[in-house]
Formats: sequence, structure tokens, C-alpha cells
Amino acid sequence: MQIIISMQRKKNKTGKADLHIHLAKSAPEELLRYVQNNTDLDVIAITDHNSLENALKVKAEWERGDYRFEVILGEEISAKEGHILGIFLKESIPAGLSVAQTIEKIHEQGGLAIAAHPFQKMKLSRPPDLALMDGIGLEVLLKEGKKFDAIEVINATPTLSQENFRAKHFNKKFLHKAETGSSDAHIPEAIGRAYTLFAGKNSEDLRLAIQQCQTQPVMGKWTISALVKLLFFLLPDFLHIAFFYVRFFLRLNAKNKN
Repeated sequence: MQIIISMQRKKNKTGKADLHIHLAKSAPEELLRYVQNNTDLDVIAITDHNSLENALKVKAEWERGDYRFEVILGEEISAKEGHILGIFLKESIPAGLSVAQTIEKIHEQGGLAIAAHPFQKMKLSRPPDLALMDGIGLEVLLKEGKKFDAIEVINATPTLSQENFRAKHFNKKFLHKAETGSSDAHIPEAIGRAYTLFAGKNSEDLRLAIQQCQTQPVMGKWTISALVKLLFFLLPDFLHIAFFYVRFFLRLNAKNKN
């Protein structure tokens, strides 16, 4: 079935992109090799948190090789109200700006702004050194949503099915922006678990499709082995959060006794 779908895509010149990928602990060549040998993606965006450094490293490694797909520079920016994907960037954008300011900075350098997992809000406190998933939320979408170029309505993180549904429903009813699907991969095996279809094959075709709201988000399938690898990758963060709360409640208990 996968072979048939791939043949149909080539015939119809439909491109496939994953616009939300983190290098995380992988080496650039490892990530590129996985995309080359294990996916049929045509475009990927490297979007690490609040930095363009790893995207530039992956791009440099890509330029030294002979790959059938394109790499575009991106960043997952921690705006004051939540996370925003900037793609087609030339320079890093500082964290902590408002959503409106962040989008403006993205557009100033010819980039596109995508609301990342907009309905995923971490309501609990967390360790200050740990980057977790924070979407901008309903209130900010209502106020600033029209300024975005696209909304990430499918994020492949296994726990976000309800949040994905809300994002898609809200966009269709109120914003009418281009829709994207992305993996939010932090390990190579997660790349392509969700993706965006567009007319054409290259990054400029993708840019045009987003600008014309002619994209199609798709949720792929997770394998058991990929889920296990994701769990082991996330385990240190889970333990970090658990110890954070243990220390918090121990301090609170000691304070109450005093």
C-alpha cells in the first residue's frame, strides 16, 4: 500500500513535508540518514527551541551530502504566551516576545509563522530548565490568530489527539488558515509520523501552498518500537518532573510544620 501511495504522489507531483523536527540528542548526519532511508519526505524543517544553531548544523551537513529532500531553517520560539514555529528563517528570534511581536519578527525576514500545538497548555508548574509543550491557547488564537500563516492541527505526539481535534475545528470555523501536520520529533524514529501534503515537490512549492492555504495535514502511524524509543527518550524528563514535585511538596510540608 505504501508503494502504491508513493507512486501516486510522484505521478501527481504531491510533496510531503515535516515542519516540526528537533535535532535534540541526535547527530545531524544521523537525522539526515534516517530521513533519506526511512521516509519519503520531500522537505523537512529543523525547529529546535529558541535557537537556530542546530538547524544551521543540519543544513550544513545536508549541503555536504547528496540528499533527495530539502532542509529549511526553523525555530520553535517561546513567545510570552506560548510556542510558535518560524520556518524559512535567516536569523534566530529571541524568546519572551509577545505573539504579535514574534510573528512580526518572523515575517520581517521572509519567514512563515505557524501556531504549534496551540491547544496544548501545561497547566502545572515545571522545572525552570525544562522546555515543555506550551501552545498559545484559545484566548490568544482569538486575538492574534489571523496573523499566523498556518495552524499546526496535527501534532504526532501520541497524547495530543483531543488537542489536535480542537485545533482543526477552531481553524475551520474561525481562522481559515493553512493547516499543517508535523511530527514534533525529538528522536529520528518519530520523523514523518505526521506530515503535510502540498502541491509540488520543493520548499518554494511548500511556501506557496501555505500562503495559498492549499495544504493537507496527515496523521501517520506509530510503530511499537518507535513508541518504546520515545518513552525511553522522555524518561529522564519524567523523572526530572517527578523529583521537582517531590522536592516541592517536601519543602511545603516542612514550611507548614514550622
